[in-house]
Amino acid sequence: MKKTIAIITSDPKSINFEILRKSLFFFKKKNKNKYLFIGSKKLLKKNLKKIKELDIENINWISEKKKKIYIKESFEKFASLFKEKKVHGLINLPLNKKKSLNNCYPGVTEYLAKLFKCKANVTMLLYNNKFSVSPITTHLPIKKISHNIKKKKIIKNFENIYNFYKNFLKINKPIIGILGLNPHNAQDFKKKFEEEKLIIPTIKKLKLKYKNKIKGPLSPDTSFLTREEKKINCLIGMYHDQILTTFKYIHKFSAINITLGLPFLRISPDHGTGEKIIGKNRANPDSFLYALNFFEQNYKSI
Repeated sequence: MKKTIAIITSDPKSINFEILRKSLFFFKKKNKNKYLFIGSKKLLKKNLKKIKELDIENINWISEKKKKIYIKESFEKFASLFKEKKVHGLINLPLNKKKSLNNCYPGVTEYLAKLFKCKANVTMLLYNNKFSVSPITTHLPIKKISHNIKKKKIIKNFENIYNFYKNFLKINKPIIGILGLNPHNAQDFKKKFEEEKLIIPTIKKLKLKYKNKIKGPLSPDTSFLTREEKKINCLIGMYHDQILTTFKYIHKFSAINITLGLPFLRISPDHGTGEKIIGKNRANPDSFLYALNFFEQNYKSI
């Protein structure tokens, strides 16, 4: 039996419909999985014209002012379908987190963790088949980063990523690098910083079990240069921009955002809503297609 992957169309005020329009050819192919769209049938028909070949779970669209309700109902519909075992994975197209999540959650990762009651277990992974990155803290102001770096979170992120590579991707001996927080891992400072107090002791503890499968602490400024030499599959950084900036520069639209630690695999394209280019035919569908093909290659029929 084929697995069903839900696709939440997300934010109507975005480039999402242009991305879908440019990706319709994918759904006309003979795929290994089935794909169920969760969103407004009215909006899909208006923006895509031909939707006969699409399986759609309709969510009532009222107005832009009621967008929070629409987004919330879309994710809740997915949760209901998942509990009924009617869907097996999720792709959500980009949304404006500030406007759609009512400023209650830093991002969709955290929202889904709360919705499925696994807040302490989730890991954000920016994935490309060559290598990936993962931040310990996600969407936080810089001044709050140090306070939110926790030993348990470093260990949980490492284990989630290691198990994902070994058990899901079937890479027998994945190597994961962990970065420090401060320039040169705070070696130039007299005072004890996060590296000596927290990061290095955590890495030492992990090495007792995983030995040469973990590298670190790596100096943040050279971590991307040494990654290939050390054959590292994934770099774990301490905060969002520490690793995502360089990763996105390298991979652009050939990467996806995966949430690990949920009872299902959740993926989203690695870009935002693109409000400034709506209607200009400039939206790039490659990251969305990467997400679809990832499920095709890794989610087998059951």
